[in-house]
Amino acid sequence: MTDTILRTTNLGKKYRNRWAAQNINLEVHQGDVFGFLGPNGAGKSTTIRMILSLIKPTDGSVELFGHDLFKEREKALFSVGGIVEKPDFYLYLSAYRNMQIAGSMTLGRTPDKKNILETLETVGLIDRAFDRVKTYSHGMKQRLGIAQALLTNPKLVMLDEPTNGLDPQGMKEVRELITRLTKERGITVFLSSHLLNEVEQVATRMAIINKGEMVVQGSTAELLKTNANKILLNVEPKKKAFGLLKKMKQVAEPSLNDKGITARIEQKDLPGVVKILVKNNCKMFTIEPKHSLEEYFLSIT
Repeated sequence: MTDTILRTTNLGKKYRNRWAAQNINLEVHQGDVFGFLGPNGAGKSTTIRMILSLIKPTDGSVELFGHDLFKEREKALFSVGGIVEKPDFYLYLSAYRNMQIAGSMTLGRTPDKKNILETLETVGLIDRAFDRVKTYSHGMKQRLGIAQALLTNPKLVMLDEPTNGLDPQGMKEVRELITRLTKERGITVFLSSHLLNEVEQVATRMAIINKGEMVVQGSTAELLKTNANKILLNVEPKKKAFGLLKKMKQVAEPSLNDKGITARIEQKDLPGVVKILVKNNCKMFTIEPKHSLEEYFLSIT
């Protein structure tokens, strides 16, 4: 078996006359933090539900760890854990007791105490293990949901919008947890989100879906190279600087906007471009790179 642990081929789901997802061809490798990106309503949750066998696809196939999901469902899902949308708990019970119940339904037996406590420690909840879940913050509940997904020691964890509704601190905690899972436990993480900045910080590979269809897939670093030379110049006076930039051979695609001037300029040419602007009495305040995931996403969708 290759290092590809998840492969979908022409996967699609149709509701009456509308395709919620169509021709989804994903390839997730062992050790990836795989970002599955798209706007709300793009078809991310539908795709994850098909991969986890929670809904039946209209078209296509899913292969997990070399097993066809629809022919060998138990073998295919044996090493997979996941959360779809929002995790639910018995709020009047402790995190420990919730883990016992979830484990008994998944494993067919009550998981041992050591396994539960080790998993709660992994997600940073060991100090609150015996507190009622109703006293937990939203971020803590999200981490408890991830703990439930980890209870069976999966090799692949599917997380659908795990930072949805979290404050910046909660997002940071979940982001750090995802990094630990891959580095310390060797778990492959499939991360669905519409929060591009969050995914950019952790994803090694990614796919973008829009209006139910795949737009692009590949290494995060390679895909972001598309805008590698794109920069934002905060310079005054803008119109004068824009006129000068349009005449320079080193400058491509100059564009004037409220924030300044965006353009493509090779790094080796940038000092010379700035020198010409300053020589012509233009004041340069800042130069910002524009090769963020958000920029890339907007450019292709």
